[in-house]
Amino acid sequence: MDRKHRTSETVGGEGLAAAPDGDSRLLDVVETEIIPRLMHAHAKPRDAANGRQQIRPAEVDAFTRALLERSPEPSQRLLEAHRERGVPLEVIYLDLFVGAAHLLGAWWESDESTFSQVTLCMNRLHSMLNELSPSFHAGTMRSSLDHSGERRILMATMPGQQHTLGLSMLAEFFRRDGWVVLAIPSPEPGLIQASLSTHWFDVLALSASTDAEIDDLGSTILAARKTSRNPRLSVMIGGPLLLRQPQLGEALGADGVSTDAVEALALAQRFLQAQKEVRLN
Repeated sequence: MDRKHRTSETVGGEGLAAAPDGDSRLLDVVETEIIPRLMHAHAKPRDAANGRQQIRPAEVDAFTRALLERSPEPSQRLLEAHRERGVPLEVIYLDLFVGAAHLLGAWWESDESTFSQVTLCMNRLHSMLNELSPSFHAGTMRSSLDHSGERRILMATMPGQQHTLGLSMLAEFFRRDGWVVLAIPSPEPGLIQASLSTHWFDVLALSASTDAEIDDLGSTILAARKTSRNPRLSVMIGGPLLLRQPQLGEALGADGVSTDAVEALALAQRFLQAQKEVRLN
């Protein structure tokens, strides 16, 4: 069903009438119904796996639908409401922004949203990410390992990828953790190999989205190992493709698969420790 003809949505488990009068009506709904529910939630949900505060799926849904509106104001108001109730930026990045990106991708595949709509929403998410970046980097997120010298990582999507929000977010987390990051969104053919042969990197992180990129991903990993100045280069892969097919990691010759930025950081630290142990032996 087309999103313009839906009669109700669900936020926090309650029915919410659709906004028939466009942006102004939606903004009224955001201000009078959704935001009060966020601000007066009686309990903050927790991720059972790691104890971090979580944003509910219904809240991600409401935020994503607000992104699709003509005006950026409704989605901005929802973002501010989450921040005002004390949701950490890490959770906003990983749960709200990533969740919205996944929803947009699903709606595009099911023809509920057009490519131009998805592109507009991704641009808005990028803008929000850029605006929050100074506050995000003001926080502390240092590794517990005692590192000597620089830690360097090269990040890239596959050539031709249009939406690079995940790469930008990954770079944010690694820079905050003290890594030297070179991020290459939608690289020209050969640029990854040229960068690896010119500069030293400890880790290469590659992101792939579609099945059509599998062969390119495999050949890129193989070429990276052949051209890297670091003979012990570690390679991690992630992105929507690996969320669907995590078993591809081993088949394509990667050293590991990450599903989000926090997991990628932990994996990169393990790579560094393994490289250090090889050098000592």
